[in-house]
Amino acid sequence: MTLKSICPSCGKPSDGICERCLAQDHNIAAVPRFLTMKICPTCSDHFFGGHWLNEDLDHAIGHVVEEALTIDADEATVKVVLNEVTQTMVRARVEVDVLHLGETQHKSFDVDVRVDRATCDRCSRISGGYYESKVQIRADHRTPDDAELQRALEIVTRTIGSAQKADRLAFIAKTIPLREGLDLYVGTVKAAKRIVRALVREMGGNFSDSSKLVGRRDGKDIYRITFAVRLPKFPTGAIISAKQRIYEICSATSTTNAVDLETGQSAALKVEDLRNAQLLGARSDAKRTVLVSIDADEAHLLDPETYVTLAIKRPPYVCKDDEGKDIQVVKTREGVFILP
Repeated sequence: MTLKSICPSCGKPSDGICERCLAQDHNIAAVPRFLTMKICPTCSDHFFGGHWLNEDLDHAIGHVVEEALTIDADEATVKVVLNEVTQTMVRARVEVDVLHLGETQHKSFDVDVRVDRATCDRCSRISGGYYESKVQIRADHRTPDDAELQRALEIVTRTIGSAQKADRLAFIAKTIPLREGLDLYVGTVKAAKRIVRALVREMGGNFSDSSKLVGRRDGKDIYRITFAVRLPKFPTGAIISAKQRIYEICSATSTTNAVDLETGQSAALKVEDLRNAQLLGARSDAKRTVLVSIDADEAHLLDPETYVTLAIKRPPYVCKDDEGKDIQVVKTREGVFILP
């Protein structure tokens, strides 16, 4: 009779303790009972891996726990569930499924993560009034209106939001409304450049820059850069007189595109075309009136103020089917014009 060796733990044939029992006895997953993380009390960003990160609390705690978790296994799945959250402590349940030597095991741990409040680099700079660049938003030979400034702020907000994905110090430290426009104080020169380019690309105009020496750091001169954005002299929707024609400005980006309100033809106006142009009104000044009738060359409509019937040259975008309908017109010193 031949005696076979068995596992002293489970009784199965084995030369000593079998691999399955070894795996069960082996501590293949472990995490400290107490951990610590830094959270900024102002913006709620957390410090991880030497950097401040903008994540929600679930992801932040998950990162901290997974960083501290030690796993000796072929494969592992980790799930972190927040059970209790206070101002100073987050209690989490860590569920770990591991595959080791062909066997799947489940481990669970309770972890308390202490929250240390520490102001992040961005909030520290903002509260200290720090900025590297200033963006001045103005308009060429005029004062930008409220609608333009509101649109500019929307572009700035969108651009800064995009810039912060790669540069967390891209922020607007303060915005100062002025009679002549807006002044923006920007955290980095790179972010200011992105703002300036977005404004000119979407609203037209041009910009210039200047620098000022403000100090030295690590033996290097530190300069503060000011960008001056000049919005176009005639914004989108302006009604102007240029080249002895009447135009509505359709866009004013790299080139000024317009439509002739008498012929309906599109035109690309050059800088020299606009140099002596005169502002007559704007689409925002338009009023509704009734198109009475149409003939071959004329449109008959009611004056929006006196209700007297007027006869004007019919633009090609007005047709017989428009008779009796409401239309939008702009009344200027050069006459009444139907808007397309």
